Amino acid sequence: MTPEETRVLAVVGHELFLAIRDTPLGARMSTPQQGDLVLEVTDFGRGWDPNRIGRLVRIEGRAPEERYIVAPAHRPEHHREWRNGNFIALPSAPVQDWIDRRPAPVRAKYQPLTDYLLQDGRERVELSFEDIESVMGGLHLPPSARNPRLSQWWDNDFGNVQAQGWMGAGYQVEAVDMASQRVRFRAHGREEA
Repeated sequence: MTPEETRVLAVVGHELFLAIRDTPLGARMSTPQQGDLVLEVTDFGRGWDPNRIGRLVRIEGRAPEERYIVAPAHRPEHHREWRNGNFIALPSAPVQDWIDRRPAPVRAKYQPLTDYLLQDGRERVELSFEDIESVMGGLHLPPSARNPRLSQWWDNDFGNVQAQGWMGAGYQVEAVDMASQRVRFRAHGREEA
């Protein structure tokens, strides 16, 4: 998504929120959840920054000191850390389905990988596919993870549940060697907003 496209989406999303603030849709937009497309609305009219719209990776801490970690829509490979910001979520599915969406379960399939990477903390972490399966408590990676023709399984796309596992810990896949079944994760920097 280009910075210009994010600006159009932001303006439309902000206007929608203002128009329906006191409805169930407005209430859902007021409570962003991990994985939502979000818009930072603090001082919305004060110039445009394309980093203000993106995927909510996670919320760290508690109010009033919470930090929003967002992967900007125009640069999803980078994470931005927002402090003292107000966010709204933008609908990304049919309205009633989106309103009824429940937060992701705490122990999703790839949560053990997230936990492992958070504990490791090195800039680069290289693991075999078997190592990853071991970290995940013996759960097997799907066949597509090992198929050389489907190497996009390892793409840094927050829309994929497996990518949420490593991106949620602040890592990206830097390289995948399908022949030796190894992957190298690299920590990516966070910029202060």
